Amino acid sequence: MTAFQESSRKLSLEMKSEVHYKEAAKSYRKSKQYINMINLYPTLQNTLIDCKDENLVE
Repeated sequence: MTAFQESSRKLSLEMKSEVHYKEAAKSYRKSKQYINMINLYPTLQNTLIDCKDENLVE
């Protein structure tokens, strides 16, 4: 059996519980990656404002 066949046998198409996903979301919101992303929002907003009247697609 190949590694692909073995890994695909382990995949489950069943969803986990709603509680599981809520806990995962809560955990993610406390993660360093999420906090860094949120801290970049002002930069994104300013960049969008700066580019508002630019013709970026020809």
